Amino acid sequence: MSSCQGELPETTFEVSAIDQKGNELFRGSKTTLRNGFFEIWLPRERSIQLTIQGLGLKTQGQIGTFDQSDTCITTFQLK
Repeated sequence: MSSCQGELPETTFEVSAIDQKGNELFRGSKTTLRNGFFEIWLPRERSIQLTIQGLGLKTQGQIGTFDQSDTCITTFQLK
């Protein structure tokens, strides 16, 4: 059983995910769950620029969807 708790439960953000070839994989609103996390499905074997905006703040960075990539990313910080 996991007891992870994000800092911003039930908060809506604008999220975009664009792969290394410029393909838009996701663009839209995501609301965090009661545990403060949100999920999006992304295709395998991609390097992806992820941008998250909300509450007047923004963060962005690269993530990967390769065999050894993390499936839970908690290092993005809104600034």
